[in-house]
Amino acid sequence: MKRWMGAALAAAGIALGAAYVMGRATINRHAVDYAEHWRRAATDVPEDAIHYVALGDSAAQGVGASRVETSYVALLAERISQVSRRKVVVTNLSVSMATSRDVVRYQLPRLAELDRAPDILTLDIGGNDVVLPGNTLESFEKHFADILTQLPPGSFVADVPWFTLPVLSRRAERFNDAVADLITLHGHHRVHVHDATRGLGPLRYHINTAADWFHPNDTGYRAWADLFWEAIESSGHPDLPGFSETGPLG
Repeated sequence: MKRWMGAALAAAGIALGAAYVMGRATINRHAVDYAEHWRRAATDVPEDAIHYVALGDSAAQGVGASRVETSYVALLAERISQVSRRKVVVTNLSVSMATSRDVVRYQLPRLAELDRAPDILTLDIGGNDVVLPGNTLESFEKHFADILTQLPPGSFVADVPWFTLPVLSRRAERFNDAVADLITLHGHHRVHVHDATRGLGPLRYHINTAADWFHPNDTGYRAWADLFWEAIESSGHPDLPGFSETGPLG
């Protein structure tokens, strides 16, 4: 009996490991393919269109979604277009594996160089600061504050996502506590990703993640899009540049 159970556990472990390896391979393809999609999508913005600029990491790229159209950036752009009945042009400056330092060094300069300023801007950053070595709470707090001072007023900024592994969950909570209040202090709208992901609990958290057990899947990104949309709806959006032509978005 013990031998049978041991063999069964070993087989399950092998299957789980194989599934993870395959999942990582899929995620790696996403990182390449989705980045190419957003590069191709970059285009001139018609005068009557809404210009949506996304900054951030692989979550803003949509890595983990079954297709780029089910990423939160794409879903949010589609929702804005449907409600406003206007064309939405997305300029996605996010980069997979980006940390807050990378946003300061690379993405903000590209934002400043755009021919047309964004009518709406979203940012998600911090997940890689939590999980990648070499990033400290102090460096993250500094870079996050630097980002907030350079974003257009009224940007929509996600706080730090939660992770189910205990060591990462505690670190994510510390990082989030350090910067969450800075978002509104700098005149931006906070998107409560941390509380939403932590509220899932371990089981539902994994139901909302992709095959690498890290990035959101389609279900997870739909929830992120809803969170950003809720922030837009409650932000006093009629006063946002680019929306005034159609009145309130609701």
